[in-house]
Amino acid sequence: MRFYVLVQCLLVGYLTFSANMTANAANADVAYLFTAASKGDIATVNAMLSSGVNPNTRDNEGITALMYAARKNRADVASALLAKGADVNDKDKGGWTALMFAAKKNNIETVKVLLDKGADAKVRDPAGWSALGLAATSGYSQTVDLIIKSGIDANTKSDDGKPVLMYAAKSGDIPTITSLINNGAKLDTQDKLGTTALMIAAREGHAPAVNYLLEKGADVDEQDHSKWTALTWAVKKSQVEVATALIAKGANVNHHDSEGTPLLQLAVDSNAEEMVKLLLDNKADVKARDQYGLTAYVYALKLKNPTIVELIKNAGGRY
Repeated sequence: MRFYVLVQCLLVGYLTFSANMTANAANADVAYLFTAASKGDIATVNAMLSSGVNPNTRDNEGITALMYAARKNRADVASALLAKGADVNDKDKGGWTALMFAAKKNNIETVKVLLDKGADAKVRDPAGWSALGLAATSGYSQTVDLIIKSGIDANTKSDDGKPVLMYAAKSGDIPTITSLINNGAKLDTQDKLGTTALMIAAREGHAPAVNYLLEKGADVDEQDHSKWTALTWAVKKSQVEVATALIAKGANVNHHDSEGTPLLQLAVDSNAEEMVKLLLDNKADVKARDQYGLTAYVYALKLKNPTIVELIKNAGGRY
């Protein structure tokens, strides 16, 4: 009886050892495949695929060999994996596809391969990011152009209602903005807060992008839901070059936001001497009052900046 039990134990141990060895070998194969895909070692990738390694095997983060290849712009490896059955639209645990990885890195050759093999550019991760949005926010105009030409609408919006043009405006990349506009992106589309691409470019201080959007016909005095204009954002962020461009295109220097605050008071409150001077030089109403009846001169006195006090006073500012 004892002998029988001993044999049983030895058999179980052997089988467990064999299973572990097999699993370890399989895991090693997978690791080698990921490494080869990342390094662009096409010979090793082909050999492993031919030996039966599953091209759709994932690591702990759900990343496949195709995604590794996409991240490193290994277009030939991506082609080999796809030819052996790799799922072009597979997602990792974060909801990203190989196309997203390639677009985020501006890996143009791999983007071409993936799109040619049916990659779905409409896929979004849980945060609402798509391949087009990832490329646009990084200012990758060629990748943006490729994705749009694959059939994606240039007016595609994220989950929070932001059109892709806004992401391009945030980066300030004019070639990307140009690509989107040339492919039909609407200039004055607003997100859920009423923000436009021009407002975002102004807020971020991208004067060339602001000028370009204005040249293309963006509404200089469009307002968001708080009645902020692009000039309001420029004043708030002390973006003098941007404000100069907006004023040159007719932006209203006497605009009040939804709370009744004039731009001049906003500039004084931001302690922005150059902005105060710019507004005064362009006929901002020095006597205008905010919702509490306070003038820019009162703001200046509270701020205790003698330069701004003098600017306001010399322009006729009073209590």
